[in-house]
Amino acid sequence: MQNTRPVLWLRPREPFSFARTLRFVLSPPPLLNGRTFSPILDYFEDDEYRRVAEIGGQPILYGVSEQRQASGAALRIRVLTGSTDRMTQAAICALVERQFSTTLDLSPFYRLVESDRVLSLLVAHFRGMRIPQAAGVYECLVSAILEQQVNLTFAHQVKKQLIESYGCPVGFEGRRYNAFPQPAALAIATPRQLRRLQISGPKARYIIAISRAVLDGSLDLEGLRVLEPGVAHGRLIEHRGVGPWTAHYVGLRALGHLDGLPAADVGLQKAIQKFYGLRKQPSASQIEKLARNWAGWRSYATFYLWMTYWEDNSWKQSAIAKLRSERR
Repeated sequence: MQNTRPVLWLRPREPFSFARTLRFVLSPPPLLNGRTFSPILDYFEDDEYRRVAEIGGQPILYGVSEQRQASGAALRIRVLTGSTDRMTQAAICALVERQFSTTLDLSPFYRLVESDRVLSLLVAHFRGMRIPQAAGVYECLVSAILEQQVNLTFAHQVKKQLIESYGCPVGFEGRRYNAFPQPAALAIATPRQLRRLQISGPKARYIIAISRAVLDGSLDLEGLRVLEPGVAHGRLIEHRGVGPWTAHYVGLRALGHLDGLPAADVGLQKAIQKFYGLRKQPSASQIEKLARNWAGWRSYATFYLWMTYWEDNSWKQSAIAKLRSERR
């Protein structure tokens, strides 16, 4: 039977790099021992990015692939399972547009950092990379809580167990695609049940409380998108388990905030130490002072520095050596 499912198209604003934007979500950075991580929510199969999202109360699997044309990149979107009515198509198209920040003009950021040797080097390397936006604010917030103060391996393991235990997977062409649990599923969980997944007692209580607040309407996470960044940040940190780092991360990865700065993030501090040639790991206040030069685009400066962890050691060593020679 002929497949009549519709194909949708988006044309991102150039410069745009589909591959670099996807790299963050497809897998955490490889460990020093070479270990990589299997996908748990974001998949790249048959030259197509695939993801499950809840649309109209139903899990929908969609796919996004890139086609390079003379005029630039074009994103081809397919609704692979579930309804293909106009409302679903419009919702998926809007989701992909937000996920890949296709309307964002990066040229002001690139102009801003031209005089910064480190960031101008990273811009040349990561050119066109967007900060990939999470499919939903709730998913991003719960994931950030799970990742607090634990290593990558453990965080990946715990998140995988939570998703496989409470999410509703979708099947397509003999493959399983996981979906993030909905608030209703976690709102009725108990701390003891989540502890069996190696989630700490406090984190379990935070996740359950946030899930219940979302479910009863007292916490409108999606509504945070329309608020000023400072107001949204303040609303997030009102909740137990959500500190400044978590709120900054959600702003950066789910709310599209361009000027967030998680200055206390250890990964950011170490990247700045290495690439700026500092003798000691900088403090949060030192990073805030440095980041004054990035005002308006501190989220993107942070993300480009974070993404150096995904690069192999030979590139990093070469980049650091080049910067060192320029400082002489």
